Amino acid sequence: MMPESQTENPDGYCIIKERMTQALRYFKESTEQHVLAQVWAPVKNGDRCFLTTSGQPFVLDPHSNGLHQYRMISLTYTFSVDGESDEALGLPARVFRQKLPEWTPNVQYYSSREYSRLNHALHYNVRGTLALPVFEPSGQSCVGVLELITTSQKINYAPEMDKICKALEAVNLRSSAIFNHSNAQYQVLKEGHQNALAEILEILTITCETYKLPLAQTWVPCRDGGGMGKSSTSSVGICMSTTDVAFYVIDAHMWGFREACTEHHLLKGQGVAGRAFESRYSCFCSDIAQFCKAEYPLVHYARMFGLTSCVAFCLQSIHTGKDDYIYIIEFFLPTTITDIRDQQTLLMSLLATMKQRFQSLKLASEKEFEEEERSMEIIVDSRL
Repeated sequence: MMPESQTENPDGYCIIKERMTQALRYFKESTEQHVLAQVWAPVKNGDRCFLTTSGQPFVLDPHSNGLHQYRMISLTYTFSVDGESDEALGLPARVFRQKLPEWTPNVQYYSSREYSRLNHALHYNVRGTLALPVFEPSGQSCVGVLELITTSQKINYAPEMDKICKALEAVNLRSSAIFNHSNAQYQVLKEGHQNALAEILEILTITCETYKLPLAQTWVPCRDGGGMGKSSTSSVGICMSTTDVAFYVIDAHMWGFREACTEHHLLKGQGVAGRAFESRYSCFCSDIAQFCKAEYPLVHYARMFGLTSCVAFCLQSIHTGKDDYIYIIEFFLPTTITDIRDQQTLLMSLLATMKQRFQSLKLASEKEFEEEERSMEIIVDSRL
């Protein structure tokens, strides 16, 4: 359902605009960061719907000339929400249409197709960006997008998200809350899942130490949409989140990537872990940095931290009885191993080590390890 634009219902939107203005004031009072925060609102032009920030509320760090110039540039842009592909929509329109937040540590990791203001961003040193859908109190209709822009790279957006959500709630508006892992961790509280995760942690630890893997982690299905917003809360089982119980970090440099993972959910088919989640087969990609953001929401962080090859295995445990619950364990291979034959050899060694350590765990594909080696999905090109 498309919300009424400011041209269709000027009186109603005037009230929304006043609330947005006040929310931005509250946000500005709560943060000391040098930011540009601006609202994108829907307008109608015939049968087409566009987003514009012209004439909309904004707050700006008065000491940043670059952000001031970028605000002027943004005024000249409109984004159609009627585009055929999400990638071509542009950041504000993607967030508006999907009703889901999108953020990046650095907009310079986008392609110009994904982020049409890229050249201007490069010129004015724009880096970290967070865009949030804004909803009416009922949550039924998206009334705009709030874009937060900084001139520094950012890994952790949870504090900004929390401040913005509180500012919106103070004026009877709301946004998507995506940093609450309570739904994703619900099953983990059960004893059977705790036992399974303890076994997984032991496997991750031994495997990482043996093969000097920089990072390994576990993804678990969310009980519902994971708090990802109105568009996904009714889609049970399509979303997963990392667990704080079973992960292992050897390379201290990768803690930033791990932290970014805790702020994201993955849908079925997204990234290597999402592909394993969807198919229940093992999946390997030699270069995850080639994904676009729609294919792998964490790709900008992967590029930022220099991660390339990754493998994911889909597991089940007898501890969960007849429960169809699955666990996706994700290993990132050393960046020094670039030859595909060396990577394949390492993958076979990983499977052999896991086979030796399995007690209650099994491959969700119900194949023997030798069969799993042959049926592993190999992603050679990120363009699906």
